[in-house]
Amino acid sequence: MTAATKIERSGPAIRAALGEVSPGECAQFEAELSAALAQASAELDLAPAEEVLDRWWGIAAIRANPLTTAEREQVARARGGDFTGLWERDEAGNWIQL
Repeated sequence: MTAATKIERSGPAIRAALGEVSPGECAQFEAELSAALAQASAELDLAPAEEVLDRWWGIAAIRANPLTTAEREQVARARGGDFTGLWERDEAGNWIQL
């Protein structure tokens, strides 16, 4: 298992992460956050900016921590209907491996 790259939930941290791993998306993030901050300034409501940060924080974390080959293979198997190796809860709430 590899160590996950943690991304702080802030505009500068998200911008830095995206700038490193996905420059095209970085520009999109900057544009969306700028628009949300302008709206927040006009309406005195930070909700639009918070929504943009929430969405892009997740995207930055995914881009900074791509799936391993084994994880990609597991996803492909699951898409084909083979859930062997995945975990789920049984009726009692215990985790069981399929």
